[in-house]
Amino acid sequence: MKKSLLANRLTAIPAVMAFLLPSLLSYAQETRYISDTLLVAVRAEAQTDSEIVHRGLSSGTAVLSYALSENNEWIEIETRNGIRGWVRAQYLQTDPPASLLIGEMRVELAKVQAANDRLVAQLSERSSEANLADGAIDELTAQVESARNELAEIRRVSSAALELDLMNQQLVAELESERSGADLLRLENVRLRERIANNQILDGALAVLLGVILAVITPRLWPSKKQSDGWN
Repeated sequence: MKKSLLANRLTAIPAVMAFLLPSLLSYAQETRYISDTLLVAVRAEAQTDSEIVHRGLSSGTAVLSYALSENNEWIEIETRNGIRGWVRAQYLQTDPPASLLIGEMRVELAKVQAANDRLVAQLSERSSEANLADGAIDELTAQVESARNELAEIRRVSSAALELDLMNQQLVAELESERSGADLLRLENVRLRERIANNQILDGALAVLLGVILAVITPRLWPSKKQSDGWN
């Protein structure tokens, strides 16, 4: 009699496995997220009155889903801390919730702001260099004017006209060379100021665009609140 019962049980095992295996294979593990702003209770069984194994998972918590209950109202999940149980299917979604997306956008905005601050610091440094270049140009102009006055004085008091003419030619050549260098410095200074102004306009436009994107996307991504299932 006992052998007959044992044989019947052993015969039933393959049939049970054949019934359960397709459902287990068809429901593969995947990452889902706790939706809404509720604290979702985790229960030991797929029942409202079942024991609570976790008081509540907050919105945005990523969990692994394993199985779906027969009435499709509960999903068996496991947290990254190893807590395993059942939660209402209505509180799970495959896409990250709006709170996580907004957090990522804020991180990106902080990175852009940091890069903008570094760029502003560089522009300030270049502006200081441009001001120094202006001062050098003014000093060089004063030196050229002083040399010209000295040349006029030498020509007036010197009796060696030929020697003075040679000196005059040399000073004129030096003057033209210095003047060309001063013109180049002025041109570089103008270009540097234009580059600083353009970068500041671009930074302001980028900051305004990011603010508009946050203002438009945030209300659409924020999920609506759902009713709790009444856990203790």
